[in-house]
Amino acid sequence: MNPDQLNNEKFVVCNHCGHDANPPTAKRCVKCGKPLNVTVLQNSNKVANSGPKTLADWLLTPWMIRLLSGLVFLIVSWLIYCLFVTVSSVNKTDEIGVANSSGDTQNTSPDVKLYNSMKEVPNVPEGTFNYGGAILFASLTSQGLNEAIGAGHPNFRLLYTQPRDGKAGNKKATTMLLNGQLSFAQLSGPLKESDYSEAKQRGFGLKQVPVGITVPVVFTHPSISIPGLSVTQLQDIYTGKITNWKQVGGPDRPIVPFARDPKISTALDDILGESQTGQISPKLQLVRDYTEAIRKVSSTPGGISFGGSGPILGQQTIRPLAIAKGGSQEYVSPFTDDGKRINTAAVQNGTYPIVQRLFIAIRQDGTIDELAGNAYAGMLLSKEGQQIVEKAGFVPVR
Repeated sequence: MNPDQLNNEKFVVCNHCGHDANPPTAKRCVKCGKPLNVTVLQNSNKVANSGPKTLADWLLTPWMIRLLSGLVFLIVSWLIYCLFVTVSSVNKTDEIGVANSSGDTQNTSPDVKLYNSMKEVPNVPEGTFNYGGAILFASLTSQGLNEAIGAGHPNFRLLYTQPRDGKAGNKKATTMLLNGQLSFAQLSGPLKESDYSEAKQRGFGLKQVPVGITVPVVFTHPSISIPGLSVTQLQDIYTGKITNWKQVGGPDRPIVPFARDPKISTALDDILGESQTGQISPKLQLVRDYTEAIRKVSSTPGGISFGGSGPILGQQTIRPLAIAKGGSQEYVSPFTDDGKRINTAAVQNGTYPIVQRLFIAIRQDGTIDELAGNAYAGMLLSKEGQQIVEKAGFVPVR
C-alpha cells in the first residue's frame, strides 16, 4: 500500500476513550467496547459519520440512558403512590364501618342498597337469631313486622330476648349485644362513645343503622287542661323545681311524675340531658314500661309521663300535650288534629322540639350474627318495612 493510500485510510476514533485505531467497519471500540459514532481521516482533522446507528447504539448513549432512568423512576413513583392511596382507602372504609356509627352517621356503608320488598333483601342467613332492646319497637311487632319478615324469609327466625331481670331498655340491650347475648339490638337512641370503646377492647366493631324516627310524647291525666308545656318546664318538673300544676297554668294539684328507670332506659336522658339525670325529682315514680305508665297516669289526677309516639298513638285514657322549644309558648302537637297520625310535618321541618331516631345496632365481628343484623336492618329499610314503620306510629327515614 502506497503512502498516499495509508494517509487517506479511515480510522474510527472512539469518542469515549479516544482510541483512534479502530477499523473502519467496527461498530464498537476495540479498546473500551462502547459504540462508535464518528470517523476521522488519519493525519486529518476531517470528521465523518461512521454510518447509520442501530437501535442498540441509540439506547446505550449516555443521554438516552439518563432519559430512560428518569422515566423508570417516574413510573415506579406513580405505582407506589397508587398503592398507598388504595391501602389508605381500604383502611378508611374499615374505620367508617366501626367508628362512623358513633355519631349520627347512620352507619350504613356506601354500598347499601334499598329494596322494595323484604323478600328482595339478599344475604339473609338461615337460623334462629336473638334480638331485643327498646320497648318502643314493640309497636312494630304489633303491626306485623315479624310476620312480614317470616313471609319473605321463612328460615330467618327471630327470638325476642329480655334481660334476666325482665327490664328491657337501651342500656341493657347494648350490654347484651356487647356480651354476645343478642345477634342485634333495637335502640331508641344512638350508641355512645363508651360502647364503641368497649367493643374495640373486645376485638370487634359496632355500627348502627337508622330505620325510623319517633317523637317523645308527653301525656297527662285528662283533667289537666293546659295548652302545653315548654321543654324547660318539663325539665323542671322532672328535676323537682316545679311540683304543682298551678305553676304552669293548671289546677292547684300536686304533680306526680312517672318515668322508666334511668338505669335501664335512656328516656329521661333524652328529656333532661345527661347532665341533669343526677338531679331527678324525689317524687318520681318508676314504671316498668309504657303500658304501665299509661295506666298509672290515667288513674292519677295529677299524673304526667312521656313515651315514644308509637305506643301513645290512639290512646284514649290520657291527654297528649303539645310541647314548645326552650321556655317559649310556641306549642306544637305530636299528633295531627284528628289524633290518629304522628305530626310528620312538624318532625320534618324541625318545629317539634324533641326527636329521637330508631337504630338497629350490629356487631361487626364477621359472624353469622353480623349477617343477621344487616339483613334485619335491610328489611326494615325496604319500602315494605318502612310502611310498617309508619303504620306503627313512627316517621320513616325513606
